[in-house]
Amino acid sequence: MMKTVKKEIVNSFKVCPNCGYRNGFHLMFEKLGKTKKPRYKIKLICPNCSQVYDVGFKVEF
Repeated sequence: MMKTVKKEIVNSFKVCPNCGYRNGFHLMFEKLGKTKKPRYKIKLICPNCSQVYDVGFKVEF
């Protein structure tokens, strides 16, 4: 299993730096602790090589 790579998005992020796949990413949701409102970190996964990228997205419902 590959480690999650932290990645800052400057202009756009569509090409996987690990394998060069050029058609975007899948999303994964990772629950953040136990809170009253559900909170998740959203990470990007390359559909070609499965590398996971943490670009700093978070969501709360």
